[in-house]
Amino acid sequence: MSMDSATVQMESLVLLRSLPGNPDRVWRAWVEADALRAWFGQGEFAGWQAELDVREGGRYRLVLGDGDGTEYRIHGVYREVTPYQRLVFTWVQQGGPYQGEALITVELTPRGGEGGTDLRFTLDPVFDPRSHDAWSADFRRLGRFLRAG
Repeated sequence: MSMDSATVQMESLVLLRSLPGNPDRVWRAWVEADALRAWFGQGEFAGWQAELDVREGGRYRLVLGDGDGTEYRIHGVYREVTPYQRLVFTWVQQGGPYQGEALITVELTPRGGEGGTDLRFTLDPVFDPRSHDAWSADFRRLGRFLRAG
């Protein structure tokens, strides 16, 4: 049996994180270009671009760079926008060794008593084998960004 693309089962990635900051602050980190630049680790990348039209049916476009000079063009459409609670958008990645399209779901839940936020992140499907490590590093930066206020 040949393993063509139609028979390959791609899995989804689910990451759970407890973050400092209330859901309002965590939400803004996802929908404001300057915040995204910080926690996506793009502060040193001169070619950074972000255009975000955060509403259902709105589009976004990002240009990201990694340490070895590879440039990635990301774009997609916001499918669901429920402020401070849920953000669903397509993630189309071009450039670099792995290209493809996925759906990202971000769910935010206030954590009682502590003033923090529980984040549930789903990437479906995973087409880039580096996704787990890359998003985990992003979320570590997001935690530091939120703690720094």
